[in-house]
Amino acid sequence: MKNCPKCNEPKYKVNDGTGKKIPRKILWYLPLTPRLQRLYCCDKIALDMRWHKNKRVDDDELRHPADAQEWNDFDERFPDFAAEPQNVRLGMATDGFNPFGHMSQSYSMWPVIMVPYNLPPWKRMKEPFCFMSLLILGPSSIGKDIDVYLRPLVDELKEL
Repeated sequence: MKNCPKCNEPKYKVNDGTGKKIPRKILWYLPLTPRLQRLYCCDKIALDMRWHKNKRVDDDELRHPADAQEWNDFDERFPDFAAEPQNVRLGMATDGFNPFGHMSQSYSMWPVIMVPYNLPPWKRMKEPFCFMSLLILGPSSIGKDIDVYLRPLVDELKEL
């Protein structure tokens, strides 16, 4: 396959001097759904996934995203979703970096990490619960075009 099935753009740039094919960008997509399902396979973790609703102390201290006004606004806007404590609320983080550490060499990696906010604060940011869903690799930064790379993840989240 020489062209992208979605936009029909060539997958490779051709180096004029050598004729060597150079990939434009590479996107590794790691589906989120099976990893979220695995959280509910273990009874203890499944119980922790309802912590935000069942065990959180409401004392006007901001210790968890559920303590924020935005969480309450979301609950009011989507009451059917909020009524089920096992429904997963996710946070997303991304930042690009040069894996080789040489400023003279242009290459970038952009991991996209998803975190379930349902978990208690002491577990939420631990390694087993931070899911890398995308890894964008390429000879340069993704710039303003991150939405193109997020499309598979957005489509999966819509299905959930």
